[in-house]
Amino acid sequence: MARYIVLIGDLIGSRKIRNRGEIQERLRDVLAQLNERYSSMLASRLMLTLGDEFQGIFRPDPRLLRLLDELFLAAPHPFRLGLGYGEIVTAIDPELSIGADGEAFWHARTAIDRAHRETYGGICHISFAGGCERADSTINTLFLLSETIKTQWTRLQLETFAALLASDIYDEDFHQADFARTLGISESSLSKRLSLGHIKIYLRARTEITQLLEAYDAPAE
Repeated sequence: MARYIVLIGDLIGSRKIRNRGEIQERLRDVLAQLNERYSSMLASRLMLTLGDEFQGIFRPDPRLLRLLDELFLAAPHPFRLGLGYGEIVTAIDPELSIGADGEAFWHARTAIDRAHRETYGGICHISFAGGCERADSTINTLFLLSETIKTQWTRLQLETFAALLASDIYDEDFHQADFARTLGISESSLSKRLSLGHIKIYLRARTEITQLLEAYDAPAE
């Protein structure tokens, strides 16, 4: 049976948001844009569900973490995520993930519950569960390390990372001189931004997570 990755997300502290309706509408627009851009990897579209939760069903795809980072950059409010890997035993509606069920959903719920409990002082708001304790631990440690880097970015470093994504770069190996010209800065200035922000280390960690997810086919423990 085919395996999928289920994403369950929710807005952090949503009950305290004064303009809650506006934030929900803006998030709905962001999810719609991601659905359009990444339609080929979505088994069921990203959508708002109950309250301030959102979810989607993905076919395993190396672009998943890039999509998550684009969501991070575009979302109108901080959020937490639970990712679950496994089978789905019900029919999948490509337009509506509500009602689908299976271990991928159970694992995603386990993951977001962990993301609620274990934030490491508000540093990490993403967790993964796939039924193999050792692999899950490795993936979650890499998430924690990369999210720790991200929380320390300055506005300029964050803008540099966003520019990398806009230039279709999501790997530590790229031609820095070309990218520096795209930004209109010197290569030495770019090197300083990348180094101080540990941006290449962040991208390396994301690559490692992607490779682990691609290889993830261990039986549940």
